Amino acid sequence: MWRLGRSLPERTVGAPKVVGEESLRKREVALGLRPGQPFLLPPDGGPDLDVLAYFSSLSFGLLSEQSQLSYAKDLRLFLSFMEGQGRQWREASADDGLDYEFWRRRDERNPRRVSASKFAREWAACQRFYAWQERRGVLSSSGGGLAGVVDLALRPHRESRSNRVKWLLPTAYTQWRDVGLAGLGPGGDRDPSWRGRNGGRNAAFADLLWSSGLRLREAGSLLTVELPEIDSASHYLRGRVGSGVAKMRRGRDFWVSRTARQGIQGYMVSSRGLAVDRARRAGRYDVAGRLLIKARQGQRLTVEDEARGQERTVLVGDLALRDRMRLFDRTDAGWEPTMVFLGESGLPMAPDTWERVFAGASRRCLSLGVPVTCHPHMLRHSFALRMLLTLTHAFDRRMGLTAEERREYRHLFGDPWVLVQTLLGHTSPETTRNIYLEPVSGLQVDLFLNDDELQEDIAFSTTVTKYLAGTGLVNVGGQE
Repeated sequence: MWRLGRSLPERTVGAPKVVGEESLRKREVALGLRPGQPFLLPPDGGPDLDVLAYFSSLSFGLLSEQSQLSYAKDLRLFLSFMEGQGRQWREASADDGLDYEFWRRRDERNPRRVSASKFAREWAACQRFYAWQERRGVLSSSGGGLAGVVDLALRPHRESRSNRVKWLLPTAYTQWRDVGLAGLGPGGDRDPSWRGRNGGRNAAFADLLWSSGLRLREAGSLLTVELPEIDSASHYLRGRVGSGVAKMRRGRDFWVSRTARQGIQGYMVSSRGLAVDRARRAGRYDVAGRLLIKARQGQRLTVEDEARGQERTVLVGDLALRDRMRLFDRTDAGWEPTMVFLGESGLPMAPDTWERVFAGASRRCLSLGVPVTCHPHMLRHSFALRMLLTLTHAFDRRMGLTAEERREYRHLFGDPWVLVQTLLGHTSPETTRNIYLEPVSGLQVDLFLNDDELQEDIAFSTTVTKYLAGTGLVNVGGQE
């Protein structure tokens, strides 16, 4: 089996020295590996220089941290599969790709088979690696070998993806949040057996996903300085996802409801504030390697990097997750983390932690007879569908145009399909279509979202209940 490793992180000032650390760092630098970089080693433990060259390449380095780790894990599976067949990765052909697809998806001897959509993502990571090696000229692409892997299209049919997609209607979401996260009973009364202490935090995070369509990593890494100001005149508030944590490292705007933003503010002044006080008293913030904000001018920060022992200027949006988790701001009471969502320890929560929080909430719902489950990405799907139907309804209602006038207006300014693409932050029209949307521009997002009549869920719920509830893909809620 190929092994997944990480190069040593940047050394922090004052950190104790480890035996052999200096020589190991020199070897990693010689191999072109960046600090904290994922990489793969073959079964014999000796470095494969061509594989390491891929992980140290600029092409791979431009991926987000999460994408780098995911691609490394996906590639490890295929390289290990080839090793199990007694063949080197350089010998891979289209037939090997077909055999691998069968093993990952349909072979009953494999207890960890995956869905078609998950396999498609894994295979894309493998093809990316082989295409890079082909461009390098390391291997010959003649004879159907390497080229066969690069060109082999192992994509799931659309229906195999769609039958795994699920949405929640507002009623179902409210049930799940109140019972699973906030500790209420199925009837909406307080459950005396509830012992959770983070209901306000968890509900605030879920409402953020529900009302914004943000990805888990994007929402989970938000900083207090990135939260939009609360504006009582707007139903939806505009914020910005930083390029340091956005998918494919492209920053974008996002919109969050004023109600959800107020919920986050409530969490910050209550349970978050208490967690910060506890952490200060326990000395949890007195650690080496912090990134301390010394001055701020708009989105430009002057920070003292304790790991490097120097001051530097950074843009808020450019900060990667590892830097966000060590970024501290000074308040009247002392230093505190700038990440919005903190654990009970008062330290920043890793975004992946939310998967366990959601899973626990779903288990609680099912144990109390509430047939609603939810995972973070389901809220993004639900947001997409809700915005599509709500905006389409508003477009037709508020414009009062004839069919011909409507066609011309959409040609000039775009239509609700485009707004959803903009809200989701998709760069590829095909990506948006894959979750049943079509692409256009986002010129009217603020116009539509801040229409008073749009705040009603009536049109959305009625339409989905009538046409989609019977498919089994939409949880309408209200059932026990």
